[in-house]
Amino acid sequence: MRNFVIAALFFLIALTGWRELAVAAPAGTPTPSATGTRTATLAPRQVTATGTLTPTLALTATRGISATPTITLPPPTGTPAVRVPPTATPIRYNLALEPNALAIESLRVRPYGGAGVRITKIVLTGDAYRQALIEYSSDGLRITGTMNIPRGAGPFPVVVLDHGYFKPAEYKTGDGTSRAADAFARHGYLTLAPDYRCYAGSQCAANPFYIGYAVDVVNLIAQIASIPDADPNRIGIWGHSMGGQVTLRALALTDTIKVAALYGALTGDDEAHYCWLRGCRTAALPSGLSAEQKLYQRLAEADPDFLVNVPALAAPLEAVSPYHEIFVKSSPTKYLGYVNTPLIIHHGEADDIVPLEWSTSLAHALSAQGKTAMLYTYPGEGHVFAGWGWQLFMARTLAFFDEFLNPRATPVTADKRVWRQERLAADASY
Repeated sequence: MRNFVIAALFFLIALTGWRELAVAAPAGTPTPSATGTRTATLAPRQVTATGTLTPTLALTATRGISATPTITLPPPTGTPAVRVPPTATPIRYNLALEPNALAIESLRVRPYGGAGVRITKIVLTGDAYRQALIEYSSDGLRITGTMNIPRGAGPFPVVVLDHGYFKPAEYKTGDGTSRAADAFARHGYLTLAPDYRCYAGSQCAANPFYIGYAVDVVNLIAQIASIPDADPNRIGIWGHSMGGQVTLRALALTDTIKVAALYGALTGDDEAHYCWLRGCRTAALPSGLSAEQKLYQRLAEADPDFLVNVPALAAPLEAVSPYHEIFVKSSPTKYLGYVNTPLIIHHGEADDIVPLEWSTSLAHALSAQGKTAMLYTYPGEGHVFAGWGWQLFMARTLAFFDEFLNPRATPVTADKRVWRQERLAADASY
């Protein structure tokens, strides 16, 4: 009997050890049970998606080898201001002083875009709109600017505002466009006012005959889809003085703009502009002052950056421009067939900076090709409108843009709500 008890004890000890060994088998090793469940933990993996994320992946496996992954991502850092387009590779093009590099045909077929428009700072939160400083990339350059975002829910139609000439050292972000931006934003438009290269916080690069400025504008337009509040299918453009020439060139380079306004705009004929500044003898010179007087007057007061990095002529009054071949290919007025955007054109009849006939000749040329172009001239108004002239000009422009971009109703401001409440209370008292 004693031997039987001892043998039974040894049998029980052996059986218990075998079960413990089975439970302690390595992870992933099949067990004798057909219904058992085993849990395996995989080592963390590095996943890259706009930054480096470290997910924790738990995998539960049954005999059927089914798996349900659970990925836990760390919270985002910072506040993203844009939806980044699929391609964010910087595009770099050299604007060399030669015909093919500056030709409208060449600039039309090259790609535009970048990593998106980024808000760098909110500078104003007003009753009708928020104002932000922005930056974006243009041919590898950092370009700065200003954006006004209307109150309410977007997306909003967009107006790009192209400022005129300022001495770069004296220019501040928003100069030349702030009044128009305020009017457009209060009317329900999101506004973008780029500074262009070498202005404000923008980086510098080649810019013969202002072509670099137009490249910066078209690169901005190509990135409008990255702005959550903007509607990339409803884009207008507005340009004053030098910015009017930039606007006209942009219209010849891209077909995405639905409506445009020119205000005291420079000519889109680069040779006429060159000769206006240099004084060479061509039929394009406006009547009035002699060529010599125009040369010295314009070089002193107008837009000398048009000629930056362009060698001066040995004889300023020579009859033929040495850059004639470039101008034949670079001038947007020679490619108005590409300009299918409806335009409204404004010019002061007392403008002593930019000749009125540049606007009238453009309107006639567009009309001759069956394009939509409306021209308004303003008696007594100079190069920069003021008072009633400004209000009439902007009222006409807003009405024209509304036809093609269909903005939402102007957001009701706090002041208007109070006024309406007071008016209703007064009406109820009678």
